[in-house]
Amino acid sequence: MRPRTAWLGWLTVLLLPVSAQAQEPPGHLAVPAFLKRLSPEVVLAERVAALEATAGIVLRGAAARDALLVSDVEAGLAALPPAMRRPPGGRLEFVLHAEPAPLGLGDGTEARPEWSEARREQFHLYRYVPSEERRATLRLSRLTDAEAERLWRRRAVVHAVVQRWDDARGWSRRPQWRRLDGWLLPFERPLTWKETASITYAGAFSRARGQASASLDLVTFAEELFVPVESLRPDALPQDDQVRCQELSKARALSEFISEARLGTLPARGDCPAFDAWAEADALSHLEVLLVAATGRQPQSLFGHLLLRPVWREGATVQGPGFERVVQLVALTGMEEKGLGYLMKGMTGGYSTVFLTGTLGDITHESLELEQRTIRRFRLNLTPGESQRMLERTWELERRGYLGYYFFTDNCAAALLFLLNGSLENGRHVSAPGTLWVLPTATLDTLAKTNVVDASGRTVPLLEHVPDAFESTGDRARRALVEEERLLTKLASLLPSNAVAPLRQVHRRLQSPEPEVRRQVWEQVVHAVTTALDAAPASARAEVREALHAWVAHAVRVERAAVDQAEGEKLAIERERLVAVELKGQGGAAQGVKDRQALFEREDAMQRKLAVLDRTALLQQALDTAIKRPPTPEELKALVRAAHAEAAFAAATEAQGALNDGPLADVDPRAFLAKDHEQKVETETTWARGALRESGAARTVVSGGVDFPEVGAARPVVSLRTSAMNEALGDARLHGFQSSSELRVLDGELSVEPRWGVPRLLGSRLTLVGYRTLLPELPQQQRSFSDSLGWGAEARMSTDIGRPLPYRATVEAEALGVVAASERFDTFLAVGLGAQATMAWSPRETVPTVGPRLSLAHRTGLPGPGNSALRLEATYVPSWRTGITPGFTHEADATLQVEWYLGRVARWSVLLTPRAQVHWEGTLASWAGPGRSLASLPEGLARHRLALGVELR
Repeated sequence: MRPRTAWLGWLTVLLLPVSAQAQEPPGHLAVPAFLKRLSPEVVLAERVAALEATAGIVLRGAAARDALLVSDVEAGLAALPPAMRRPPGGRLEFVLHAEPAPLGLGDGTEARPEWSEARREQFHLYRYVPSEERRATLRLSRLTDAEAERLWRRRAVVHAVVQRWDDARGWSRRPQWRRLDGWLLPFERPLTWKETASITYAGAFSRARGQASASLDLVTFAEELFVPVESLRPDALPQDDQVRCQELSKARALSEFISEARLGTLPARGDCPAFDAWAEADALSHLEVLLVAATGRQPQSLFGHLLLRPVWREGATVQGPGFERVVQLVALTGMEEKGLGYLMKGMTGGYSTVFLTGTLGDITHESLELEQRTIRRFRLNLTPGESQRMLERTWELERRGYLGYYFFTDNCAAALLFLLNGSLENGRHVSAPGTLWVLPTATLDTLAKTNVVDASGRTVPLLEHVPDAFESTGDRARRALVEEERLLTKLASLLPSNAVAPLRQVHRRLQSPEPEVRRQVWEQVVHAVTTALDAAPASARAEVREALHAWVAHAVRVERAAVDQAEGEKLAIERERLVAVELKGQGGAAQGVKDRQALFEREDAMQRKLAVLDRTALLQQALDTAIKRPPTPEELKALVRAAHAEAAFAAATEAQGALNDGPLADVDPRAFLAKDHEQKVETETTWARGALRESGAARTVVSGGVDFPEVGAARPVVSLRTSAMNEALGDARLHGFQSSSELRVLDGELSVEPRWGVPRLLGSRLTLVGYRTLLPELPQQQRSFSDSLGWGAEARMSTDIGRPLPYRATVEAEALGVVAASERFDTFLAVGLGAQATMAWSPRETVPTVGPRLSLAHRTGLPGPGNSALRLEATYVPSWRTGITPGFTHEADATLQVEWYLGRVARWSVLLTPRAQVHWEGTLASWAGPGRSLASLPEGLARHRLALGVELR
C-alpha cells in the first residue's frame, strides 16, 4: 500500500464506527465525510482496505471494484455484534464470479462451491438470479429484485462470518442446537448413515441448504436472523411473520451461544402479538403430560397415547374447561381407509407426526366419550424458563414440526421427548426408553426417574402423578353403578320396604341392554322417586332427598355412557358407508400435510381461519354431503339401536330435570358435584398410593430354585426372564394399563442347571404376544352373551429337553368368566374356557395337537405398598394328537406365586417373587370295565419346581 493510501486507510479504520452511527441509516458502515470529497475509486479502495484492516475481509479483482458489493459487505458486517465482525481463522476472501446462481450463493456442488477448500479461506459469490425455492423466497414478496439482491449479498457475508465462528466454537455441535431440529450423527440411530435432521419439512429451515447439516442449519438461520427482510424494508412483513417471532427457540439458542462467548448481546425479540396472546406466559401455571389409557376391551388402544396440556391460572375472563388447550402428538393420516396398507404405512414411515393444538373439549369428545378412555394426568416439574421454552417450542413445532412417524419408534412418546429435550435447561436430557420400541408408558417411567431441583431447592421427579384423572363416561358409569347400589342400600335403611321396592324395580330394569326398554322405564322414575320421598319420615327427609338426587344423577351418567358408545358405533358405520365424499383434496395423508403447511405459512391468515386438522372432525364435516351406500341389515340394526339410545338418554335428562325442578329442588347440585369429585380424587389418591409407579415395560427377573423331576435327584435351576412388556391381571401401575387387562410381549424365560463348565440348558419359553381382559361391557351395552365375558389370546414357543418332542409352538384363545372381583380387580377369581392348538416337533417327527382349554386365575391383593399379591394360575388341556401314535394327550399346569414389593433401595424398586410350580403331561389309563379299577396310574412327564425371583426396577 502506498503511504498516502495507508494513512487514509488507517484513518478510515479509526473513524468508521463514529461515522457509521452518526451519518448512515442502520445496517451500513459509513465513510467519513471528508473522504467523500475524494474520487469514487479512491474512496472505494480505502473502504476495501478498511474491511481488510478491521475485519480481515479481503476483496480482490471484480469484488473490489463492485461498489454495491462493498456496501453490502459493510452492511452485512454491521448487522453482526461488533465483536463478531472479525471472524477467527485468519483472512476471509470473498471471490465474485460472473456465472449466475440462485440467490447468488453456492450450493455445495463442484460447479458452484461455497468455499474453496476445507480451511474456508475463500467464500464464493455468484451473479444473483432469483430462486424458485419457496422457503427462501416466502417472505420476500414485497421486495424489489434490487432489494432482494442486496438482502442476499448481506446474508452471504453473515453466512461466511458465522460459519467461521461455528467452526471455531462448535456451536452447531452443541446439544442445545442439535435437539431443535433433531440432528442425528451417522450411526447414532439404526439405519442412519449420514448426518440427518429428524424434522423433515423444508419450511423448518431458513433455506434448503440448511437441511444438509446442523452447521449449515445454524449459519443459514443466522443469515435470516441478522439480516431479516424488514432490514431492507420495514413494512415488508407483519410483526408475527418476522423471523424473531417465528423461530423463537433458534434465536434464543444462537443468542445464548454469542453471549456465553462474550461476543455481544442480541436485542430482545420484542412484541409478537399472535404468540404472546396464545402463550399467556404470565398466567401459565404448569404443564401436564396426559396418558390416554386403554379401555380394557379394545386391544388396539392398549399402548396408550400421550398428550401435552399447558395449564393456565384463571384470569379476569373465565374460560370454560372445554376451551382449554391441549397439544396432540399424532400421525397425520388424512382420510385414508384403515386396513393392511394403513398399518404398513404406519410401521414404515408413510405418515408424518405433527403437533396439533386443540381444545380439551375436542379431546373429551373423542377420547372420554366416543372411545371411552380415561385420561390420566402427570405434572411436569419444569423451571419457569423451561415452561416458557415449552410454549415456544409448541408454537414453532405446530407450524413446522413434521417428524417421520413409525409406530414402534417414532410415535407420540418420541415426539413428546423431542419437544421436551429442546426445552430443558442446564444440559438436562431425557433419553428414549428404548431403541427398537418406544412405549408411551415406558416414556412416563423415564420421565419419572429423572430428578430435578424445584424452586424450593428440593429434589423432585421431573414427572409426578396428579390424582385427578379426566374420567371417561364409561369409567364414570362403572363408578356410578357401584354408587347406585350403595345408595339403594342406604335408602333401604331409611325408608319402608314398600317405598324402596319401586326404586329397586326401576333400577333393575334400567340395567336392560335394550335402550327402548330403558326409555320406557325412565318415564316411571319420577313416580318411583316421588313415592319414596313422600314415604320418608320427617327426621330423615333431607337425607333421603339427597340420596335420591344422587341416585338419579348416577343413573343418568350410566345412560350417558350408553349413548356415547352408540355415537361412536354410529360414526364408524357412517364411515364404512361412504362411497364418495367431498373433502377438497384432503383425502390422503400427503395432501393433508401439504394443505396444512400452506395454512401455517402466513400467520395473519392462520389467525383468521379455524383449521380442521384431525380425522374425526374432518369426517364429521363431510358426512352431510357424502354419497353413502345403503346400510347392511346389521348396520341398520345398530343405527336403530343408536337412535333408541339417544331417545333413552333424552328421556333420562327429562326425568332428571323434572325431579330437580320439583321434589328434589332443595338439593344443591353444585354441592353434589363437589362431593362426588372429592370422593373420586380421594379414591384415586388411595389407589395411586398403593400402586407401582413403573409400567411393565422392559422387565428383568432373575430366579434361583430347585427342580424335582420325576426321575433322578433334585437339581438346582437358575432362570432369567426378560419382557419387552409384562403387565399381569390385577397389576396397579401409575404408568401402566387398566388392572383389568394383561399384556405380555416378547416375554421369555431361559432355565439352566448350573454346574462346572457350561451350564446345562433345561428349557425356554417365549410368549410372542399375550392378552387377557376381565372387563365386561356395562349391562346397558351388552349386545350378546360374549359382552358379559372377558377374553384372552396368546401365541408362544417353548423348548423342554425332558419331552420326547422338545420344541413347541402354541396358539390359544379363551373366554373368561369372572366369578368374583373387586372394583379395580386387585382381587378376582376367573375361569376360562377356550381352545388350544400346538405343533410339537423334534428333528425326526412333527406332531400337531388341538383341544379344549380350561383355566383358572385367582389373585388376592396383600396388604402393604407396591401392589403385593398372591396369585394362582392353573390350566388343563386335553387334546387330540395325530402322527405315528394318535390319541388323546393331557397337560396340566399350576403355579402359585407371591409378589412381594419390598420398597425402594436407592433408586431401585425391589420385587420378590417366590413361586411353586407343578407341571404334568401325558396319557390317562383306560377303564378296565364295570367294577374294576383303573388299569394303571397316569403316565407321562411330571415336574415340580420351587424358585425365588428378584426383580430390580
